[in-house]
Amino acid sequence: MNKYILFTLTLVLFMPNLKAQNWCGTKPLQKKSAENNPELKEEIEKKEHLFNLLQNNQSENRLEKEDSFVIPVVFHIIYENESDNISLEQIEDQMRIINEDFARLNPDTVNTPSVFAEYSGETNIQFRLAKLDPEGRCTEGVTRTSSHSTYKAQNKDKQLIQWPPQNYLNIWVVNNISAEVLGLEEGVVLGYAQFPNELLTNPETDGIVLRNDRCGSIGTAVGYQGVGRTLTHEIGHWLYLKHIWGDEACGNDQVHDTPRAKDKNSGCPSFPWRVGGCDKSPGQEITQDKGEMYMNYMDYSDGSCQNMFSLGQGARMRSSIKVYRENLVSKENLVKTGTNDNYANVVCAPISEFYVSNHFGCTGDEIQYTNKSYNNKTDSTHILEWSFEGGNPSSSSEQNPAVVYNEYGVFKTTLKVSNQAGQGLITKEKLIYISDEGLGFPAPYIEDFDAANTPFDANIQPRWAIRATEDVTWVMDTTNGNRALKIKSKSFEKRGQKHSILTPNINLSDTQTPIAAYFDIAHAKRNGNSDDLLKVSVSDDCGKTWTTKWSKDTEELSTFGTGNVYVNYIPAPEDWKQFSINLNSFQGKSNVKLKFEFSGDEGNWLYLDNFVVCNSNELGLQSNRIYDLKLYPNPSKGDATLEFELFEKAEIVLSLTNIYGAVLAQETRSFEAELNRVSMDDLYGRLSPGAYFIQLNQQGVKHTEKFIIIK
Repeated sequence: MNKYILFTLTLVLFMPNLKAQNWCGTKPLQKKSAENNPELKEEIEKKEHLFNLLQNNQSENRLEKEDSFVIPVVFHIIYENESDNISLEQIEDQMRIINEDFARLNPDTVNTPSVFAEYSGETNIQFRLAKLDPEGRCTEGVTRTSSHSTYKAQNKDKQLIQWPPQNYLNIWVVNNISAEVLGLEEGVVLGYAQFPNELLTNPETDGIVLRNDRCGSIGTAVGYQGVGRTLTHEIGHWLYLKHIWGDEACGNDQVHDTPRAKDKNSGCPSFPWRVGGCDKSPGQEITQDKGEMYMNYMDYSDGSCQNMFSLGQGARMRSSIKVYRENLVSKENLVKTGTNDNYANVVCAPISEFYVSNHFGCTGDEIQYTNKSYNNKTDSTHILEWSFEGGNPSSSSEQNPAVVYNEYGVFKTTLKVSNQAGQGLITKEKLIYISDEGLGFPAPYIEDFDAANTPFDANIQPRWAIRATEDVTWVMDTTNGNRALKIKSKSFEKRGQKHSILTPNINLSDTQTPIAAYFDIAHAKRNGNSDDLLKVSVSDDCGKTWTTKWSKDTEELSTFGTGNVYVNYIPAPEDWKQFSINLNSFQGKSNVKLKFEFSGDEGNWLYLDNFVVCNSNELGLQSNRIYDLKLYPNPSKGDATLEFELFEKAEIVLSLTNIYGAVLAQETRSFEAELNRVSMDDLYGRLSPGAYFIQLNQQGVKHTEKFIIIK
């Protein structure tokens, strides 16, 4: 769709401190699950009542020979950056910690106060990394999946990979966890588990999610107070332990040898702590006279302060295994997962994986490759066979080869790793994007997508490119005879994947400021769960480094107006909205490239059209106009910020009025050609709760925003 008239003779037509109050997300997750499934809530309560009866009827605080359990474990490492792809050594360190904690072999047992030590003991529960996967193949008990879902991880991300929960304890290791999706308004979540009584109704989410900086005590976890105890705590939940305070003031954790606690603790309190804060619970055996058991693994105290499970907690966990996870610890399953005592370790066939130092470069640049193949720790005799499309050399057997790319284009790379047990093969298509610094389009540059040959056509050089990790990505739309690009996150195979459009190089050497990139967007929100994000970044070194210049989420992207569109969205002519990006800082550069990066979940179609890079005056647009005006947060407590962009220096009159039109403040300020911000506090001081208007007057052109002040 072409709606631009150029006023120029040149026409070219051819993207650590953490809040402790919410660090475990298990309880709010169960509450949210019950709220979303009323029938599940009733079933949970019935099963919990039955479980408590079974727990109370077993031989109290005694270990029986048949009550010794081995649990097969698999770690699923979800990563995007190399630092998040934690080592096998870090995972083994975490396994050491949980096995010490559950056997009470941890070296800090000497810190348990004597009044509580007599109630502490081993649990007779042991954890082993699986040696056989669900298909019976040799494994280290670790999978590795590259996904943007490592950020703000949530239950639905478990669909990336899960081994059968009746055979394995699944542990997903991620960068961070979404507190909002778990039903928490604030705080940092370090891990969460699913209680065993949901295994029959929600098997697809059974397991534990853990941040990688709380996995073990080495690697990414160095320097944190958790010292690997976050997983100890979450496994307690996975085996049906409650928090020590019963998740309410002086609540009941259903264990008779843990004193009631008034609330969760943080840091490392001094013994005795909160003496007399709560009364004894019915059936409680331990005295309240020595205060709370803050050193228990099921509190929120620092991991370095924790050092015990009680005997009653051990009994409760073993009861949960008998009731809910009996198949998991059966002799047949231990043989099936390679975790039985007599399993003989063998050399595993490798799983191929590698990293590159950069996905982008200029002709003549060197790209460094790093072999990160895994699943063959015990074998040092593996053979590597690299194949580099478009590279020099075109092949290699080195561990970490360096490759030079002398031609522009988009290239794939293949790595085959072999050993005596077999081989692993991986091919990464469209991996390396090489640009020719001397090959590009001069500004003004227009792409309206109306030509018969799309700008992605391999016969057009230089061309646009799409970079995505799955097949469902940007496509050309021809609805109503108009051609535009579109994408829909509802159709994505996996949440969190990034889908990028890359422009060819654009030469701004002879273009004078003000310079901008313009593009049209049409988008409608699909439902309340829609979570889309579009970012636009700019590079002047063939994509080796990027500067993010523009970013909009679902609410900001919507051009449809109020309400949601549940069916496939087709924009009306009035739905299209123009956005722009200031490129003044790239004036004089000969190889400017833009990247449109889209990610999301549960969203409707987003459309992109009419991409233009030029001097603003060449489009007849007002170079001194105000762009991208917004006020945030709104409502606020008086700390709102007004933000807008100018392409030329200008004087603007700022007026603050109340709902009755009374002018509370007015002043004229000079603003630069950049992204500008004005604090409402700075403009007026302290505003009382109520509704207000802020007006920007630029040579008679007025822009008004309403904002709310709350207490």
